[in-house]
Formats: sequence, C-alpha cells, structure tokens
Amino acid sequence: MKELIVRGPGRLVWEESPSPTLSSTASALVRPIASASCDLDRRLIAGVTPFKPPFALGHECVAEVLEVGEEVTTVRRGDLVSVPWKIACGYCAQCRAGRATACTSVPRHAAYGVPAGGHWGGLFSEVVHVPFADAMLVPLPPGLNPLAVASASDNLTDAWVAASRPHAAREAARVLVVGGTESLGVLAVQMAVAAGAASVDYLDDSDYRCDLAARSGANVSLDRVLDERYDVVVSATRDPQALYRGLLALAPGGHCSCIGILFDDPKIPLFGMYLRDVTLSVGVCNVRPHIPKVFELVSGGHCDPLLVSPTVVSCDEAPEALIQPLAKCIVVRERIT
Repeated sequence: MKELIVRGPGRLVWEESPSPTLSSTASALVRPIASASCDLDRRLIAGVTPFKPPFALGHECVAEVLEVGEEVTTVRRGDLVSVPWKIACGYCAQCRAGRATACTSVPRHAAYGVPAGGHWGGLFSEVVHVPFADAMLVPLPPGLNPLAVASASDNLTDAWVAASRPHAAREAARVLVVGGTESLGVLAVQMAVAAGAASVDYLDDSDYRCDLAARSGANVSLDRVLDERYDVVVSATRDPQALYRGLLALAPGGHCSCIGILFDDPKIPLFGMYLRDVTLSVGVCNVRPHIPKVFELVSGGHCDPLLVSPTVVSCDEAPEALIQPLAKCIVVRERIT
C-alpha cells in the first residue's frame, strides 16, 4: 500500500509500505476515502515544528471499513466512519475520565500523522490500522456527505468544543474569534453561531479568511481597541501578539479557548486576567465524544465545513496541493467495498 510521507522541508512523496494487518480481535483496518489537511499539516510539511521526518502525514479523514476483529461490535466491513486523530483504548482510567488524549494504553501522544508517540501511520494512507475500533471509530449517519465531515477527526470538532463549551456557561455570550490559521478560526465562527452566540466578531489580517468569516455570520469590521468586551474568545492563531490581544479583550468572568498551536511560550497578561477573574484553557481536544454532535450540526445545515475546504483533489495531485497556502484541502479516493 502507499503512504504519503514527509521526507523533508517541502518534500511530500507517496511511498510503498507494508500493508497493516489486524493487531488484535479489537482492531480494524480502514481505507480513507476523504482525507482533509489539518491546519498543522502545512507546518509539518514545511519542517517548522518539533516533529522530524520521515513520517506519514494526515490525521483527519472519513474512511470505509475494510476488516474488523471478531470482538468489534460497532462497525463492520463497508461502513463509513470518522477516524479520530488520537489513538486511545477507551477503557484505561484516563479514557474513562474523558481524557482520551492522555490514554495510558499507548505511548504518550500516540496519534496519526505525527511521530510524537511512535509511528501510527497517517490518514492519507491507502490503509490504516485502528487498534481500538469500538473506542475510536464513529459511524457516519446515512446520507451524510463524507467530504463535509472529513475534518471531524480534529479541526471541525475542535472548533465546536472551543466555541460551545464556554458559551454554555455564559448566556447571550459576546464572542470574539481570533483567526490566523487555515480553517480553525472560520470554523469557530460557524460553531459559535450554531451554539447561539449573541454576537460573533472575527479578527484576522487575511482578507480571504475575513470574507469567509463574514459569510459564516461574523462581523469583521472591528474597533481598534477591543479590550474587556467579550464573554468568550476563541484564539485560533499562531501569532503570540494576536493571542495577547484576544486575552485583553475578555470581559470580567470571560473565558478564552486557545486552539492555535504555539510552539514557543507566548507573553500572557496574567495580572490583568487576574483582576478580571477570567480563565484560559489550552489543550488538545478529545474529539471522539463530540463527533456525533458535529455530524448533527452538519446534517442540519448549522455549519458549512466545505466553505474552508474549496480544494478537492485526487491522490496523484495531493503532494502539490497540500503545500499550497490559504485553505484546507481534501484528498479523495474511490471506495472498494
């Protein structure tokens, strides 16, 4: 089978690799048919992260199930499933506590598409091994477009959790989304609207993304000074100064969900945050429990993930398309089941 391998900065190649096999009676083999680029992927390809090549790329996809172990009960051959980015067993103490991102049955940080916790393959590959099928895979409802939820494995669900969780505790919340990544900010706008925010403002220096945010329901014409006016801030930026500005924009009792990955420690206005009794959450999202809700939102037309994924390409086109700027890209292959 073929895997899409990061070989070095700007070097993406399809390479032949041994096809995986079932590792246990609880595992499954799946074939990605709609794989989306994560906002992190272009930095992985560019070589500006701590993760060193070579490694298989990809951690967002919808796949068809090819084979399951005899203990698997929730999916069978031919089913379409979302494959969460994180490898997790579902039964260890951390998984049972809702922290599958800290699963103790596998090496720390074990995930698809990055070599942080070992090499688990990537979700652009022709065949992917899922070690804990019942705990990880989420079947698609009938009629749901696989392309629309290709990113439910990570970015799309991350945006929903970041926007909806703090909003649920703050009635008629005023929301600011600080953009700067390919998709997360615009998706967070859509999810804040879906969660019932009283208003959503969007801050970004990209005209392209501001247009997408406006089409998603945000106000993009903002005052120069934004301090202390927002109940919820979703920081989807790689820029430490933009994060800083978002934190200053929190109203008393507000909350900032930081979902943009910053590898260097940013400046944080802790004393000002202290005086306003505001909170900041940072952490990789445990997407698996929230994917069914995201399916419901997409099915009901409450969000439009394809707005940020205008490029759909074949596997042959993927190495070039995935290094292009601006937008998410979806790589498709035909079903065989």
